[in-house]
Amino acid sequence: MRRTRIGLDIKILGGLFLIFGTVDLIVIELFPAYAFKLFGVAVTGPSSYLVKLHSPAVHLLIGYGFLWLRPWAWGLSLAYAGFGLVSETMNQLSFGFHPVRSAFMATTLLFAAYLIQRRTLFTDGDQAATHHSPVSGDLH
Repeated sequence: MRRTRIGLDIKILGGLFLIFGTVDLIVIELFPAYAFKLFGVAVTGPSSYLVKLHSPAVHLLIGYGFLWLRPWAWGLSLAYAGFGLVSETMNQLSFGFHPVRSAFMATTLLFAAYLIQRRTLFTDGDQAATHHSPVSGDLH
């Protein structure tokens, strides 16, 4: 009997990431003058539009990868969590303490810990199935 990977929790998170990515795009379009804070710098001007587009692009990629349990999505999401934590730490130091940034940092740490716990869901299903199979075919 072969076990199938379901990962409904990760697939729901994938759907949420797709929603976040879409909302990011809408917010960028509705508020093009918004100064995006990244690594302790407020990015303004015409180039800020391109800088801001990284967020929805990564959210949409992670969402797609989570929906289909792609191994690269696990690594991308952890890398992006690290990126966000470093950037928000620098923002806290540059712009002062802010409760929303602090809450983002706390939830990002919890999210990363959860993903690390669920890592095996993103591994090759065939390897996971053969890893736990009995050595002898005589066992019933």
